[in-house]
Amino acid sequence: MSDPDARAGAAALLAAQRSCLPLAWQHVDRALVRLSEHAIVAIGVLFTVMVTLEVVSRYLFDFSIFFVNAAARLLLVWFFLMGAGIALRRGAHVGFELVVTLIRARNRRAVVLTGQVLALVFFLELLWAGVVALGPALNQTEPGLEIRLFWAFLAIPVGFALLAYHMIVLMLAGWRRPGAERSGPAPAEAPRAAPAEAPRA
Repeated sequence: MSDPDARAGAAALLAAQRSCLPLAWQHVDRALVRLSEHAIVAIGVLFTVMVTLEVVSRYLFDFSIFFVNAAARLLLVWFFLMGAGIALRRGAHVGFELVVTLIRARNRRAVVLTGQVLALVFFLELLWAGVVALGPALNQTEPGLEIRLFWAFLAIPVGFALLAYHMIVLMLAGWRRPGAERSGPAPAEAPRAAPAEAPRA
């Protein structure tokens, strides 16, 4: 699948999920997804620029930019934890769809919902753990950047809060419109046979 087709498919999937939400919630969801995507792009661009400058300075000018390694690690944490929620909405995470498709349709929704509930519980546990970790992080400093580790640890509750939010949207979409929470094309229908013509006299 080409990039335009992939983008169109992702946009159609998000639109199908969003259509299951109340109207006011749709506007909030659209803004949140757009803000997350812009933040991910900005973080990715900044990370790429910084690492490129570090490589050029080290191999061409024989010196290292002292803060790049620490900043790159910080940016990667934010990049992956914020991107995980968008990937979840787009169905980009690894899953066992083959196993799900082998289950009878009447039992499939229950199996999918059970998995979603377990994942939501996991996200909420990590969200709570991330919030708890913020306190000690306030008293620690990143020596490379000379900033509080709070700003690195903050990515954990923010990222898992976004994951929990997107999972709730998927659960609601799957309940109100089965199949809207999943990515990929719908199974094609078998072609209908043309009606047989009556024999001519």
